[in-house]
Amino acid sequence: MYEFLRNINAETQISIVISAITAIYTIVRNYFSSKRLKQVEKINEENYNWKKNFDIYKEENRQKNVLIQNLLSEQNTRASIIPYFNVVLKNNRIKKEENSLILEIGFINIGRESATNIGLSMKFPDKGLQGYFYSESYPKKNYYIYEYLSQYYAAAGEEVTFKIKVDLKDGEEICDFLKFKIKYSDLIGNEYEQEFRFGFSMLNRITYNLDNTSYKPVLLKK
Repeated sequence: MYEFLRNINAETQISIVISAITAIYTIVRNYFSSKRLKQVEKINEENYNWKKNFDIYKEENRQKNVLIQNLLSEQNTRASIIPYFNVVLKNNRIKKEENSLILEIGFINIGRESATNIGLSMKFPDKGLQGYFYSESYPKKNYYIYEYLSQYYAAAGEEVTFKIKVDLKDGEEICDFLKFKIKYSDLIGNEYEQEFRFGFSMLNRITYNLDNTSYKPVLLKK
């Protein structure tokens, strides 16, 4: 190789050296360019995947927000039309007979809209007319419907009444708390159930107990 180079003139040698340097430079440049291109492609791919995942995240959040807004709108609509009853107890509506006591009970619609298809909800279907009431006394007394609901609808501010009866032994005086439920519908067909608890006493004089509760309506069907 050395002898070969000695026999080549200087101009040719320079050309060979320049060609060799150029070839090496091209190889090195292509290597780094290829490496840089791969890095750029990797960054672009990462950016694309990040943007794609972010778009998916935004769409999922948008759908969640739409669902939440729909649920809130539905609840607000139902809350604006839901009837709400409060038990009404007046001592002058209690009637004592020889061996029985008749209690007239009312519930008034304190909601903003009307209730329809109102009915008493049976707690114990196998007991017939005695199956609508739960007695907390011991031993338990049997209460049965004496007069059914005065009406089956109630606009805002209207009251519905009914009467129940309990048989007594001679000279018997009782104190008791009772629970009962009603069912009704609002103006768009949602069905609700609402429970009430009230008490009365025959000691000294016959009065309703001030401790009474009108529970919140429960949605049964929409």
